[in-house]
Amino acid sequence: MGNKTIIISIMLLIPMFLMAQEKDSKFKLKFSGFISNDASLNTRQSISARGEGLFVLAPKPVELDNEGNDINNTPSFNFVGINSRIRVKITGPDAFGAKTSGMIEGDFLGVNTDSKFNFRLRHAFMKLDWEKSQLLVGQYWHPTFVVDCYPGTVSFGAGSPFNPLARNPQFRYSYKLGKTTISLTQLTNGHFTNKGAADAQFNSLVPELHFQLQYKADKFVGGLGYGHQILRPEIVTANNYITKEKVHSNTVLAFAKVTSSMLTLKSYSMYGQNNDNLVMMGGYAAVEKTYTSDQINKGIVEYTPYNNFTSWLDIHTNGKKIIAGIFGGYSKNLGASKNVDISTYTGRWGNVKDMMRISPRLIFISGSTIIGTEIEYSSVNYNKGNPDGLTDEEITGYNSKGLVTNYEAANNLKFLLNVTYKF
Repeated sequence: MGNKTIIISIMLLIPMFLMAQEKDSKFKLKFSGFISNDASLNTRQSISARGEGLFVLAPKPVELDNEGNDINNTPSFNFVGINSRIRVKITGPDAFGAKTSGMIEGDFLGVNTDSKFNFRLRHAFMKLDWEKSQLLVGQYWHPTFVVDCYPGTVSFGAGSPFNPLARNPQFRYSYKLGKTTISLTQLTNGHFTNKGAADAQFNSLVPELHFQLQYKADKFVGGLGYGHQILRPEIVTANNYITKEKVHSNTVLAFAKVTSSMLTLKSYSMYGQNNDNLVMMGGYAAVEKTYTSDQINKGIVEYTPYNNFTSWLDIHTNGKKIIAGIFGGYSKNLGASKNVDISTYTGRWGNVKDMMRISPRLIFISGSTIIGTEIEYSSVNYNKGNPDGLTDEEITGYNSKGLVTNYEAANNLKFLLNVTYKF
């Protein structure tokens, strides 16, 4: 009911906005978007963003039934249009000596599995543009998602979980020095939260910080970035004592895009911690150490982040009617820098040694209609314990730093057909 009310309200407001433009030419609105429908076939049960088998993140691990059969070795098919979007771009009168603009955009993915097919806010921001600088305020792409360098996959996941995928409330200030742009961003999680307590980032009292340097020429884009995030996993222990323990994490990244007359090549690499809020591998765990009697009585523990590496490469032709391309991504769990209690891991894919994906695609364009086809092969090496092992590491399949040392692969093939109509 609430979702229908939102849609009806938007439809009723559009004529009012258009009338307002006629009366006050200082504001101009431009509506756009697309209708998108995807048909997908997966050869294995998979972890997907909304449980629909379309926005696939990784194949599920081997899970045996009572007869030793792999439960997740079961194919699935689905056909949905929840990625359809609508946006409005706004330009208005100057303010503080700057040109003003804004944008609101939404789709129908909802914010989680329970709310899929419901209207969801993607972007809602305003910009102040001066001659050499810009201030962006509102919900926009996380700065690790580089709008000038991201995978051109048919799947609307844009290379996730190998490429960051998050939109967050933020203040972003950018300054241009010729072809180089320096940006500093302060942001909060929004609805792209870290695993565990949803308010872990808010309770730290410190916004996530990100610094980025980007060079942009006609046929080349390249840059470096650094981010720092602080989480306060809990404010009270299980023994009902206040705890102020926090976990600090750092992330560095590098990217580049090269364009020729026939081909475009993009690459991206990231070494980071606690990036599960970006729908990527990452998390933290309690440190395994000798605690004081006071810490034990109160249930207070220290935390440490896991280290992760990810990298991807995307190549495609630059045709106007037909585009062929291929994406390849790889992520590796490097474990923690300290000894950890594996059972306390909080995040994504702490039970994974590494994962990879390769996905060739072919796209056909005619006017405003786009038909895309893609085959996506994914493989994940999941932890596998050995109850007959002689040591803790052999039994659990983890070493003391949380690194997966014994594993088995889970593989999936996804066949995707997308039809999009832009307006």
